[in-house]
This record gives sequence, structure tokens and C-alpha cells, in this order.
Amino acid sequence: MMKRCAPNRSELAIGLPNRTLLKIFKDMKTIDSATLQDRLSNNESQIIIDVLPDDSFDKCHLPGAQNACVYEIEFLEKAESIAPDKSAEIIVYGEDDRFEASSLAFEKLKGAGWENVSVLSEGLNRWIEQGLETHGKGDSSSALTGRFKVDPQRSTVRWIGRNLLNQHDGTVALQEAAIELDQGKLVGGNAILDMNRIICEDISDSAVNKMLIGHLRTDDFFLIDQFPTAQFELNYTATIPDARPGSPNYNIAGAFTLRGSTEPIAFDATLGTNDTDIALQAHFDIDRVLWGSKYGSGKIYEALGKHVVNDRISISFQLIAPIA
Repeated sequence: MMKRCAPNRSELAIGLPNRTLLKIFKDMKTIDSATLQDRLSNNESQIIIDVLPDDSFDKCHLPGAQNACVYEIEFLEKAESIAPDKSAEIIVYGEDDRFEASSLAFEKLKGAGWENVSVLSEGLNRWIEQGLETHGKGDSSSALTGRFKVDPQRSTVRWIGRNLLNQHDGTVALQEAAIELDQGKLVGGNAILDMNRIICEDISDSAVNKMLIGHLRTDDFFLIDQFPTAQFELNYTATIPDARPGSPNYNIAGAFTLRGSTEPIAFDATLGTNDTDIALQAHFDIDRVLWGSKYGSGKIYEALGKHVVNDRISISFQLIAPIA
């Protein structure tokens, strides 16, 4: 048991600011935190259902609450096992009125025949803000501190290069990388790419594929024989306020070394954790000319015509680091 197991505020979203629960469903019954607390104190009978995923429930939930995740197709089956009597009083809650998990649960339950369903107004967040009792193990991810080694086998770095009429794409092998956290916040990290293991995935003809990779290895592009690795060193992070889960939640800046030349780059990234892993992902473009890759660049050569190659290369990555 714990008094206040506050949620990870970096995961709170702006949501739908002009759509309250009452506007979405005019017939929705609600109950506020103070009233529900009085009822719990008086041991009044009601069924409380936390409609968020089980990992969220395990971290923090209301006293006496049971869990049936509204995002699962078995939601109604779980609800029926919790409340087989469809005339029983049920109170559902999610995280916040800015989201729609609790309103979705209300709609599903009412549609399936439950007669007495209410929504906890302002959800779990308001309950916590009022200092009311909660149960759960807390959010251990918010306390993660240290430098975590990335698993190259589970991680991916991808590239896309383009010209006027087509494009090629593939991967670059990750040699090593690390993600550094301080109390759950991203504060540092680095990555080293093995340029000798650059692969093109879209060309099925082996001879043409080999020719392209051979070209990428030359001074026209990445000068791999002389500079077999590329490196990124993270030196600045800032959280993005009110970032939605699944959207970028960090601004990142650092130094990227390619072809022996180091230039600053900045991009948005998404950091997330679960019970076993830390994941960092992003997608962005770099201007290859800044690192001396001049082949087909309209900045460098005139009258290229069909020989023009886009200056920008798209990079995406997903880094996965085990917590233990």
C-alpha cells in the first residue's frame, strides 16, 4: 500500500481540450472524488473498475478497485466476471478527463446492458492530487538511474537515400550504444555505427546491389575504408511538455561524426520504458554535404540533370536497452 503513487507526468497528454466527458455523453453519470471517498469510508457497496491496462493498474489504483482494460477485446467478458449482476452499481475510472478511456468504458457497459454505471470525474489523477489513498507498487521506471547498454541485436538503424525519381533504403549495423537516465529522465547516451555493415534492402539483383554498396563506400559518399565507423554523442536533452504517449517526448542534440568530420545535429525522439526494457527511437534527416559527401549535390555541381542526388538522407533508429 502506498499513499501517493503519482503517475509519470511526462506521459500526460494535451488530449481534447474542448471535449469534456459530459459533452461527449450527455446522459453520463459522474461521481467526484470526495463523494466516492466518503462512500468508501462508510463501506458503502459499489464496484470500482480501473479500465486502464494491467501494468498501469499494478502501479497505482484506487482502494478496492478491480481491473478490466477497456482497450482489450475481452473487456466486457472481464467486466461480467467482476459484475455479473447488471443492476449493480459500477464506477469506472481512467487517468484523466482529457482522455476517453473511462467514457469508452461507460459507453460499452451501458450498451451491453449494465444499468447503473458512473464515471469518476477527473479520474485517477485528481484522486492522487487530493492526497487520497492509493494502492500499487508505484512507477519504478521514474526512478531508473544509470547508463544502460543497448542490445545491438534487438536494435535497428535504418537509412533512406533519394534522387528525383527513386530511392534506396537499408540498414547500418549498430556496433555499440548506451542510454543514460537520471531518475527516469534521459540525460545522455552515445552510439557507434559499423559502416562496413551497411546494407541495401530494396535492390534484389545481387550485382546491382553490390555495385550500389561499393559506390556508398567510396569518397562520393561515406569513405568507409578510411572511416569504418560513424558516431553520435548526445550532449543535450529537453523534455517536450505535454507530449502524448507514442509521440516524441524529448528534444535531443549532439555531435555526429561521419567520414571523420563532426557536426552538430538535433532532432526529436521518443523515450519509453516497461518492466524490462528502455527504448529510444527517432527519425530525422541529415544533410550529407555537411560531412563532405558531395556526389550529385546541386549545392556543389551545376547542370546535374538526371544525375542529381538529394542532399538529405533520412535516418531512423530504435534502440533497446535491457534494464537488468
